[in-house]
Amino acid sequence: MSAEFEENFSSWKPPKGAGPEAAPLEPADKLWVIGKLIALFAAEAFNWLLHTANYSLVNTVGSDVFLVDALGLPEWGLFQNLTVSTLINSVLGLAAVATPVFLFSQLIERHEEIFANPRSFFASALSKIVTGLLLVLYAFVIVTEFAALYLRVQAESAPSPIPALAGHATGFWPMLLMCVALILINAAMGLATAHILRAAKRALGRSAS
Repeated sequence: MSAEFEENFSSWKPPKGAGPEAAPLEPADKLWVIGKLIALFAAEAFNWLLHTANYSLVNTVGSDVFLVDALGLPEWGLFQNLTVSTLINSVLGLAAVATPVFLFSQLIERHEEIFANPRSFFASALSKIVTGLLLVLYAFVIVTEFAALYLRVQAESAPSPIPALAGHATGFWPMLLMCVALILINAAMGLATAHILRAAKRALGRSAS
């Protein structure tokens, strides 16, 4: 892999002099970028499935209503087994995964403008409103994540109905700390995804020009 591409792909902004006039990517570099994107989307897809499954375990609203019945759709393959609860939890899982990616994408894109002169950036009423709405959205995502995980921990750490095991420690606090770790990991994945997507877009755009 060329040193020029490696520097461009691992930093927030391209090195000086590396603009549209820079040499396009070599085929090996382009395959590396595409492979990295495929691995990234696979990881985020697994993250989405993990969140959707977790929400499904605690949110059973609409679990007895099938989408084909609610929407009057014909019974098409797998769709005939989907419920309203599955749809709701899938949307919640998507929001939990996509929100940090979007927020960190905006932060990376405008970090120089924000941190160089915060007073000037937040002098605009629109910037304050948009920033406030985005922070509220992310706070909502974190609350829903924590609530779902907390309910699962509470259920899993309930005293055993078996008398011989009822007096054993439930391990509530270790499991709760693991929940907090999962929320932080999701945020870290959002930051990594936003950074890699921005760098890959710049690298592939330079290759196409």
